[in-house]
Formats: sequence, structure tokens, C-alpha cells
Amino acid sequence: MNATLTIMRKELRDATRSRWLVMYAVAFALIALAFGVVQEQGDVGAQGFNRTTASIINLCILLVPLLALVIGAGSIAGERDRGTMTTLLSQPLTPTELLIGKYLGLTIAAWIAVALGFGAAGMLLALVSPVTDFGHYLLFIVLSGALASAMLSIGMLISVLSDGRAKALAISVLAWFGFVLFYDLAAMGVALSLTSSGESLLVAAVANPVESVRILAILSLEPDLNVLGPLGAYLKTQFGTAGSSMLLSLAVLFWAAVPMTAATFVFRKQDV
Repeated sequence: MNATLTIMRKELRDATRSRWLVMYAVAFALIALAFGVVQEQGDVGAQGFNRTTASIINLCILLVPLLALVIGAGSIAGERDRGTMTTLLSQPLTPTELLIGKYLGLTIAAWIAVALGFGAAGMLLALVSPVTDFGHYLLFIVLSGALASAMLSIGMLISVLSDGRAKALAISVLAWFGFVLFYDLAAMGVALSLTSSGESLLVAAVANPVESVRILAILSLEPDLNVLGPLGAYLKTQFGTAGSSMLLSLAVLFWAAVPMTAATFVFRKQDV
């Protein structure tokens, strides 16, 4: 446990020194502020943060997975390229402790970037105009952090399986394209073309953490499942709003846990 915490603190220090954490936080803040200012023209004081949150959901779903996949993909592969992996594993720690420590440190760093960026923007918007529904905005920040955790887990698996940082980063960009851009066009389209049943649409939703978080974010703003169309009608009949939220949350947790478990198993079997 002490070794894991040591690696975690090291990753946090490295993230701060490399300045990517600050850069992403500033990017998130500017994006949220930009959308908030646009919504200000539409009387954000009356609408609260709901309109701002709705506006940045899709853009956040583009940026947060990219951040998490890239930093995860560069973690282990980067240590190999720098020749520091042997030095790290010569310390009194196991490969599992090293990998978990890195994951925890990078996860906290990603959470900080998301919280600082969107949190600072939210505070500035609150100072400009009286707002309501700040709780929905906070929930959106939490969902963004959860999405970062899931995608970081996938990035770590890519890093473990790659023999170089450049290759890992290239694969992570392809993974981002698949999860974020290609998925809606492909998986959902296939599900609808093969069968319009609610079961197939649900499988398509939970098979992608980005899609699960997107639906959770929509439900946080509009609890009426009917806004999701055929999928919403199926969820409403089978699970209800609370049950659907729990199911989608478990899907995100699955994506955070399973790739990291696979990465740990593979990493323990590899030669440094």
C-alpha cells in the first residue's frame, strides 16, 4: 500500500510539473465560460446552469475521453521509452502496485483538471449573474470525472500492450475516434438496422462508457426517459428512471474496473 501511494504521489507531481494538468483545466474553463457567456445572452439567470450544462455536454464528451486516453496511453509506454521502467521495478514494489499507483495518480490529476476547469467557470458565471440549478452543474462535473476514470483505464491497457509511446498514443487516438465519433454512427445504427428492440439499444448504450455518461448527463437535466426515444421507452418500462441511472452508472464502473484488471494481469506477465 505504501508503494502504491508513493507512485500515486509521484504521478501527481509529474502531472503538475509537465503542466498538462493546468493546460487542460484552463481549456475546460474557457470552454465552459464561452458557452456560459453565450447562454447569458439568453438570460442564464432565469434558466440557471441547465442551459449551460446542456450546451457543453457534447463538447465535454469530446475532450474528456481524449485527455484520459492520451495520458493513460503514455503512462507505461512512456516509462519504457525513457528507460525508467527497470529502475522503477527494481524498487521494493510489485508490478501491480506500480500500475495501480499510476492509475490512481493520473485519475486524481484528471479529476483535478476537470474540477478546476469546470468549477472555476461555474463560480465565475455565478458571480456574473444569480443562477439556479447549480446542483445539475456539479453532477455534470462528477460525471465528467467518472468518464475520465473509465477512459483512463482503457488508456492504461493500451499503454501496457504497446511497445512504444508513439504507438500507444496513435492507438489511443484511434480508440478515441471509435468511442466518441464512430460509435454513434456505427453501433447505434447497427442496433437499429438489425432490430429496433429496446434490448439491442440498451446493449449498444452500455457497451460504450461515453454513451453511458452522455445518457446519464441528459437524465440529470431531464428525468423523463421519453426524451431518449425507443431506448428511453424501454428503460422506463423495464427499470424506471432510478434503475436506469443505476444501470448506466454500473456500466461506467465496469469500464473503469475491467480494462485496469486486464492491464494488471498482462503487465504482471510481461518482461520489462
